Amino acid sequence: MQELIVLNPDELDQDPAIGMNLAVSLGIGHLEIRTAYGSNALMLNDDQLRQVRRLADERQLTVAALASPLWKWCLPEAVPGKVDSFGFPSRVARGKRESWVERALTVAEILGTRRIRVFSHLRVADGPTETFRNDPLLPTALKQAERAGMRLLLENEPVCTVAEPAPLLEVLRTHTGLGLWLDLGNLHEVGHGTADAVRALAPYAEYVHVKDYRLSPDGTKQFVPAGAGSVPYKDLLAVLHRVRPGLPYALETHVRNTPADALTRGTAYVRSVLRGGPA
Repeated sequence: MQELIVLNPDELDQDPAIGMNLAVSLGIGHLEIRTAYGSNALMLNDDQLRQVRRLADERQLTVAALASPLWKWCLPEAVPGKVDSFGFPSRVARGKRESWVERALTVAEILGTRRIRVFSHLRVADGPTETFRNDPLLPTALKQAERAGMRLLLENEPVCTVAEPAPLLEVLRTHTGLGLWLDLGNLHEVGHGTADAVRALAPYAEYVHVKDYRLSPDGTKQFVPAGAGSVPYKDLLAVLHRVRPGLPYALETHVRNTPADALTRGTAYVRSVLRGGPA
């Protein structure tokens, strides 16, 4: 089965054409859209979104997923830790949240994708803590997505409230209309980058993020091309591919100085592992 690799153009530049051209040169036919033209995708106007879609169509590329920031938020009176929401506010009043869900569905429709990422509320140092599993907006959003023929996929994000396998499984079993946007690097970061954890989560996985890093002496993460860091991808990708063949694997390098090289090397590495070759 041909592996499905996905490239996010904003890893290279806010002009999406630059990343799209790299995708074409690497033989990648699928895109993940998160930001473009200096704005979060949810904040782009419809004409800008149609331009992104037009650029993709001209290159015979399809948008595999919208990397939305939904639920990567807390209440206005809460204090989140350091978080990168890619140009989206990290504090959102409850009364404004449903409109962002509706906007994400519209954005996904314009881009031509059926997959939309969601998170599970930011962990906060001070203020009320929200519980994603019991959030009354979640069933409403899942019904709206189902009516639109779309899937909401929960990413396991360390700065959010649901990041480890046990609570992930609890949420996914409670809300059966919710899928898993499995970030293997994040799983490793919270101490669960194991074959057993991947096996348990694999039945729910519908989309995969691949990023790699090494820890610097001061404990900070240094992002590197996939396969060059500490995440045991050779084992994790092999297990996941065996249990769930055909999943989309999206390269999310976060390598700032040489992103094109990181994406090129990461693509070759993931393809090699998925094809059972040397890694």
